[in-house]
Amino acid sequence: MKDTSTIGMGFLEKLFAVLFPIVLGTIGWFLPRLLDFIIKIPLFNDSKVIVLLESLDPFWTSIVLMIIGAIIGVLLSLTVYSEALKVSISDTEILINKDDKENRINSSDVKEIFMEDQTVIITGNKGQELLREKTDIKKGIIREKFLNHHYPWSEQDSYADQYKLWTLEDRTVGENVYAILYERRNAIREGDKKKIKHLRMDLNELGIVVKDEGEVQYIRKFHD
Repeated sequence: MKDTSTIGMGFLEKLFAVLFPIVLGTIGWFLPRLLDFIIKIPLFNDSKVIVLLESLDPFWTSIVLMIIGAIIGVLLSLTVYSEALKVSISDTEILINKDDKENRINSSDVKEIFMEDQTVIITGNKGQELLREKTDIKKGIIREKFLNHHYPWSEQDSYADQYKLWTLEDRTVGENVYAILYERRNAIREGDKKKIKHLRMDLNELGIVVKDEGEVQYIRKFHD
């Protein structure tokens, strides 16, 4: 058995990372050949950029636009890589790299690991969530890698029956938690993924674990 096992980018993430520079570079190369068609569209026929591109040498315009497209594609590929969940697993710790941030979880702090849909969830000894992140990697592969390093794997959430539906009428959670849940509810409706995640982390610090089903939030409490 290896001292360290890794979980990297999924197939779709790798595919997008490879294709972005190729596709956008190709579009840039062929774009000048489409200018005659584009300029006939009423929305673009008065565009100064289109008129300028049409007046330039088509060959060099293609070269420049191809390079620009490839550069944009590389930047998008780097974004995909940064946002992909990357995990390094050893017998003593789990190293998580996501969004250019590293997080270490000691093996002694892990109560259980399981998956819901395509989401990896690590629960701590106090019942708190140490990790909740999506991945394209198949569940069987992830299960095997964690079991190889003797981590407690579960096929389902052992706290599943402790969740309750949170509603606007429920103020028993306290003012701070209520305010965060309300703000997070709005963020879910607006599709603000970063804000949703950050507010989840804030709730975790206040002793609340939250999971979503559509726009609905289910919560459970844990205690230090």
